[in-house]
Amino acid sequence: MKSIVKDGVLYFEFSDEFDNMQIYQIKPLVVQLIEKNHCPIVKFDFKEVTFIDSTGIGFVLARYNQIQAYGGELILKNVNSMVRKVFALSGIFSIIKVENRERKGVH
Repeated sequence: MKSIVKDGVLYFEFSDEFDNMQIYQIKPLVVQLIEKNHCPIVKFDFKEVTFIDSTGIGFVLARYNQIQAYGGELILKNVNSMVRKVFALSGIFSIIKVENRERKGVH
């Protein structure tokens, strides 16, 4: 996982399998960085994610609630077709915005 704050936006780039094992490892740091920065926009980039399970969905929903609590917005980006199917089945797209294209050079 990589993270950066740029132009007031907190970016997280995830990779590999977004499952129980990875969530267990990254959750404390992600929660801490969101609380520390309180950025109005937080973006989760799934470009390099190859798999997501129910733990990953739960993690995204919990972070959505965390960010909403201070008035921020969570945006998912670069959601590939496999991850998109799982998110669609969960109904997550009804509450969280998705963007799949950004200018090159922007994370």
